[in-house]
Parts: sequence; C-alpha cells; structure tokens
Amino acid sequence: MKRNLLILLTFISIITMFISCNKTKTEPEDTGFLYGAYVVNEGSFNNNNGSISYIDLDSSYIINNIFSSVNRRELGDIVQSFCVAGDKGLIVVNHSAKVEVVDMKTFVSLGTITGCDYPRYALGAGNNEVFLTNGSFAGKVYVLDLSSLSITDSITVGYGPETMVLTSDNLYVANSGGWSHDSTVSVIDLITRKVVKNIITGDNPVDMDKDANGDIWVLCKGNVVYDQNWVPLSETDSKLEKISTNSQEVAKSFIIGQKGDYFNPIRLAIGDHGRTLYFVEHDGIYNMSIDAQDVPATPLIPGKFYGLDIDPATGILYALDAKGFSSSGLLMRYTPDGSLMDSVQTGIAPNGVYFNEQ
Repeated sequence: MKRNLLILLTFISIITMFISCNKTKTEPEDTGFLYGAYVVNEGSFNNNNGSISYIDLDSSYIINNIFSSVNRRELGDIVQSFCVAGDKGLIVVNHSAKVEVVDMKTFVSLGTITGCDYPRYALGAGNNEVFLTNGSFAGKVYVLDLSSLSITDSITVGYGPETMVLTSDNLYVANSGGWSHDSTVSVIDLITRKVVKNIITGDNPVDMDKDANGDIWVLCKGNVVYDQNWVPLSETDSKLEKISTNSQEVAKSFIIGQKGDYFNPIRLAIGDHGRTLYFVEHDGIYNMSIDAQDVPATPLIPGKFYGLDIDPATGILYALDAKGFSSSGLLMRYTPDGSLMDSVQTGIAPNGVYFNEQ
C-alpha cells in the first residue's frame, strides 16, 4: 500500500512526522489521500478552525489541515466526524450544520450537504447512500444521496442520536439523550426504513461497536442531573452492555467508571479482530475481552484522553489528547498491550481517527 506523497506537496506546504519514524521512502503508487488514517480535529468552539489530518499508514507521515490547504478555505466550526463512502469522504461539521463532501484522492471539495441542523455521525450504506445522525432533542437519521448531494429521507429515532452500527438487515442507532435523556438503541430495518424496535439500555448510550460474533457493544455514560447552577444533583451508573443481534435484547451488562466522573466514559473501540474491547474512562483506557465476566479494576493506559480508535489491520491504538481545546492536540500510538510507540501533534481538539485501507 505505497502511495505518492510527492503529489500531496502541490497542495500542502507543511509536513510533520511521527517522532520515532525514520523510514526511507521509495517511488509509490499514486493514490493520493485515498487510503490512510484521518484524524478528526474539532477545533475550538466558534473559531471556525476545525480540520482533518491525514496519516500515511506505510510511512507514518502526518499532514495537518488538508482540507483548508487543498480548498483554500476553512472547513468550519466543530468538525465532529469523518467517514468514507466509495471514493468520497464525508466531513461532518457540527456547529456549522453541514456535511462537506470531498474527492478522496485529491481532497478537493465536491459540494456541501445542508438541511441538517445538528449533524453528528455519517455511515456509508452502499448504492451511493449514507446515513447521518442529526439532533439534540427529538432526533433524526437522514438518508443522504451522494450523486445529488442531498437529503432524500428522514427517520425519527430517540433523543440525541450519535454513532451507528450496520448489519446485513438493520441499522442500530445509539440515542445518547443529547440535551435531554434517553436510554435506547433504535433498530431501523434497512428495507422499510422504519424503526422496528427500541432496545432499552443503560442511560445515555454514546458509542457502539460490533464484535467478532456479530453482536453489538454499547457504551452508556450514565445520566447526571444538575441544578440551575450546574451543581450535580444525581447520577446514574455508567455501563458497558452487549446487545445480541439475534434476540435484539441486552445480553450482558457491566457497571463501569465511578460516581463523579460525569462526562465519562466517552469512547469505545474494539481490537483483536473484534475480540477485545477498549474504552476511555476518567483515569485512562481500559481493555477487556468480549468473553470477560468482570470489568478490569485498573486502566491499561493511565491518563486523560479525549478520543480513541484502533487500526483494524494492525490492532494499534490511536489515543487522542485535546490539550486544552485551544492549541494543537496530541495523537499517541500504543501497541495492543499498552506500550507507547510514538506521538505526533494534530489539529485542535482531536476526537477520533477513521481508517480507510486497501
């Protein structure tokens, strides 16, 4: 999977590199930005400085601000997420209420999809279609058509829909509660485009992943009730739960975290080809087998992290530190057993990494 980074120099003026990388480059195949890892940098609120960073997985070179460097304009305010659908990339820009669509080889903008007031996460569904979660209170899942760059359908789900998981028959949607409260995962039939079930989960499910058995794990951050001065009045347990895709019911439930961690847990990822779960808590990154009977007592990687994703091909952990949300963040790579490999500066407030590999 060799790629010609020299072509990228026509668009990019600054290239940085992972600290520990000293690899020699040879003449690679020309695929531009099409394959690699893409770091989602939220930017600082109201400053219009969200961005995407590109990492070449062969050489570990990282190139920051690729959208603005290529298109000569800023991407927008609070870049929430990124996904690839065929040869197109979709950059979900939350506070700017839009989805930027780019050509994956060049990262040139192909247009902007609007009509979504609070977009969160996108997921390709084939046939030039993409699902997009939208909403803080009563939420929607929009169906996007990439040929016309438009919204063609909408499906009402729960409050604050966030991440989605696709199976052969259904789309599972985590209803995080948004600015309110929810404790459901909506199941949408892919043929009828209707919600066929709302599965009761722990409070405020925020992230999901599919395991090696085809079951879905849900990270529920719990619900905190505040008074008018933002003093916490009550808090429910955070949970990690398994939904059986056969029964469409919660088959396992673990209490995680501790009282008083409030905005945690925040991220869930799965490695070891779908057999090991990793999640971010207030004191670090924890890991556990999908067959475990108990939650680990201590983190695999201690620290404060804002995001976590795992390269599905190598199992390498990409952990993210927002560093105050006003200057460059930090991406750290760890082996599956928690050993630090290297680190690199990113854009402002990195929250996740998307992988697109040959």
